[in-house]
Amino acid sequence: MGPVPGDSTPLPPAPGSSGAGLTALGGTTSYRYDHPDAASLETFANPSPTGAWAVSLLCQEFTTLCPVTGQPDYGRLRIDYVPRSLCVESKSLKLYLIGYRNHGTFHEACVNRVADDLYQVLSPALIRVYGDFAPRGGIAIKPVALRAWPGSSPEDRRHHLELLEQALSLSASSHGA
Repeated sequence: MGPVPGDSTPLPPAPGSSGAGLTALGGTTSYRYDHPDAASLETFANPSPTGAWAVSLLCQEFTTLCPVTGQPDYGRLRIDYVPRSLCVESKSLKLYLIGYRNHGTFHEACVNRVADDLYQVLSPALIRVYGDFAPRGGIAIKPVALRAWPGSSPEDRRHHLELLEQALSLSASSHGA
């Protein structure tokens, strides 16, 4: 029998994912809007480490500030990665991304920093971060950053890129990404 609506009894953890060590999920949340900090990113073990698969994360309401004018910049941030041993916990990612809200940075630097921070924390086989920013001054800036695990063979990299393209295609057809 499944959970009863209104029942506050916690559900048992999913097999292979104890949630041990996760502090952002289910706890009191402290928000920082001006300091993106990779130390806030939390991870859990890859639930399917024997096969290549992709994770797609879309932040529809990403904001940052122009480092010159201080004006807000709005956009979407799409993160796709092929995990090796770790996956990012989504609430910690949200808290990390919120740190850009009042942080001045150029779009290109922002997308590359997010890719670098996630790559350092996750050590994925492949990660792609795409920024789809609203036009400013009539020009839309859409930077893409790609990081690949140096131990991957060219064949593995091609396969991982195909996985990311499939994830993008499926997401676009079902949600208009």
